[in-house]
Amino acid sequence: MELFSVKLPIIKKNDSLLEIIFQAFKEQGIALKERDVIVISEKIVATSQGRIIHLNDVKKISKKAKKLAEKYEMDPRFVELILREATMVLGGLPHVLLAKVNDFLIANAGIDQSNAGQDNVVLLPENPKKEVWNYWKKFRNKYKTKELGVIFADSRVQPLRKGTIGVAVATAGFEPIEDLRGHPDLYNRPLEITLRAVADDLTSAAQFLLNEGDQQTPIVIIRGANIVFTENPTFSTEMPPEECLYMNIFSQYLLKKEAEEERKLNNGK
Repeated sequence: MELFSVKLPIIKKNDSLLEIIFQAFKEQGIALKERDVIVISEKIVATSQGRIIHLNDVKKISKKAKKLAEKYEMDPRFVELILREATMVLGGLPHVLLAKVNDFLIANAGIDQSNAGQDNVVLLPENPKKEVWNYWKKFRNKYKTKELGVIFADSRVQPLRKGTIGVAVATAGFEPIEDLRGHPDLYNRPLEITLRAVADDLTSAAQFLLNEGDQQTPIVIIRGANIVFTENPTFSTEMPPEECLYMNIFSQYLLKKEAEEERKLNNGK
């Protein structure tokens, strides 16, 4: 398997991103081949969609946003945007909130302040699961390929681990999950719960080359990946909260904490 990055000009709000990518490929002598996977930073997709917000334009700030901003030492305008984007905020640490958005957990609801300009933030792409298939269709038509994969990529942290790893925000054209349940291990014992996060693994590999800063390489092409290409994936990368180990433990912790706080309030009466 080999990976190589693609340099792009600075992507601005409402740019025609696909046309810019096609032109960059042409200028750099790049032609997509069968079974290539194109990994695209979600940030440039969101920027091209116009998903850039100036914090001064956030006028209505809820009481909840003000309370969380004070507790976690954050800009209330930024917190307000997190609340608007997220379906759930689980808690946080100074300067960061853990939120559920687009069916996965991500810091600050995926809202990014880096490389956005003074007092600007970039939200996650709108309808990423639909948009990634639009990109897939246009790449296939442009380069006359049958088997092709597209990933919108971001980064995330993991519990009790330093640093970020890649996460596939949306995928198209291949199976993002490999089901190894029932396969024998070295001692012929069938695996019971193993699902390999293929899309996230590819994204993490691409993270070594993805660069939205001064290197301006927000696209990585992966060639020779041993994955299953399909127009009708069997699996999605998300799972229900009740099946998630972390979410179950978080929920128990939060319920316990809420009960303790309520007990303290009752005892203080």
